[in-house]
Amino acid sequence: MNKNYLKSLDRIANQLELSFDKQTAIIFGVFNGYMVCLIPFNETYTFTLKLSISRKNEMPDSELVKQVVSESKIIANCKVQGYQVTYTLKAGNMFGKKSGVKLQEGLEKITNFLKTEDFQNCCQDCGTEEALDIYNVSGIPLICCESCFKDHCDKLSASEYAQKQKQENLIGGLVGALLGSLIGVIAIVIFGQLGYVSAVSGIIMGVCSLKGYELLGGKLSNKGIIGSGIVMIIMVYFGTRLDWSISVANYFIDIDILTAFRVLPTLMTEGYIEARDYYVDLALVYLFTALGAIPTVISLLRNRKVKNASYKMSEAS
Repeated sequence: MNKNYLKSLDRIANQLELSFDKQTAIIFGVFNGYMVCLIPFNETYTFTLKLSISRKNEMPDSELVKQVVSESKIIANCKVQGYQVTYTLKAGNMFGKKSGVKLQEGLEKITNFLKTEDFQNCCQDCGTEEALDIYNVSGIPLICCESCFKDHCDKLSASEYAQKQKQENLIGGLVGALLGSLIGVIAIVIFGQLGYVSAVSGIIMGVCSLKGYELLGGKLSNKGIIGSGIVMIIMVYFGTRLDWSISVANYFIDIDILTAFRVLPTLMTEGYIEARDYYVDLALVYLFTALGAIPTVISLLRNRKVKNASYKMSEAS
């Protein structure tokens, strides 16, 4: 996640006198007597505000808690699921100084409304109002009691064990990487015929190859990352050469695409094609593919780390 973005979230958390969990990028704590979690949406200025509340030991009425939405332009909508209530808050420009002010306004509107209606904090699972805290389980913030948190941890451990026992299908994964890379080849050819060496085609190649491996291989291990990388290297070469072969076939009417593909090195050697231009194009597509693949791998590894984490957020902040 962008470092400047994380700094902005940290600054907003300080403005609101709340805590900030860097691992999940979630702002959390107690605001006006209510446990709250502010979850940013895709590095934008939009947040999901999560609460867990009850009134007289009963789940919140959906129509009632939605009434506050109309009281502020910052509050976009409201959803209720059991004891969980989520509001969407629009804070304007993330890097602007008024983001924290807008969020504070939205939080005050909502929490004051909940106080007026006599809502209390409660566990999002069992509804108890005792021994509550904010926890992280697989990157998801939970407002719950310690007993329910332990139940979530037990389920997570069982899921992790099942995933580890799952066998990776190397052949299936390589087939998936190959099929995914074909989408990248199509993108290389389309943009190439339009006269561009596009970053988009390289990114498509990188992302689709890795996702294809994960889809048919069952999981993407380090072995799978290496295998997908080899497939990408081969297919970027194939896609670039195919793109140039199509251009040659269009220029020399008596040469078809397959023939152009086969004799392309000879045409460069004999000077019919500028070899330097071809290899510059090839190098750029490799570069753009790396720009697509490397962030995808980093994101995958980071998400894998977050997915396996569970802890009390107040102790980690």
